Amino acid sequence: MRPVLLLIATLSSTAALAATPIDAPARLPGLWLINTAPATEAAGVASFHVCLGSTPAPILRRPGHEEPACSGESWSKDAHYRYYRAECTVRGSQARIEARFTGDFEYNYHGELTATYSPPLDGVELARFEMDGRRLSPCKAEHPVGKMLIQGKDGVGNLNLGEPVVKLR
Repeated sequence: MRPVLLLIATLSSTAALAATPIDAPARLPGLWLINTAPATEAAGVASFHVCLGSTPAPILRRPGHEEPACSGESWSKDAHYRYYRAECTVRGSQARIEARFTGDFEYNYHGELTATYSPPLDGVELARFEMDGRRLSPCKAEHPVGKMLIQGKDGVGNLNLGEPVVKLR
């Protein structure tokens, strides 16, 4: 009898740890600060602001990177993390994308992303990235929804929320 109880307890705890499929998390509308960086290069952090509207926006989108054609995209969660998986085509290379996120997605999140390319993309077979998102405030009228705002590019100057946006010449 005891081995049967042990087996049931083991199966129950294993089932509790399994990831449950979910819809993609929706971030709260407003102005967000997003930081992305290769996991091994802290000095290579790329920061940008983006004004999110009420329509869900892709969480993994980064400025200067083409949108990959992905299939089999799925989100799941367990007691601690939300997971993303997809198979994508990026400039002729097949990429297996896997990511793990923490946070509430209403005000903040942190994620670790791994991309495995076959054949290697620009000589890279495995790439790891980290990303953080933090909601700062409601959007200003002059910040278009969906546009990534990078200080010093595309006419974006000071992104300090207490000051008006300054146009660069």
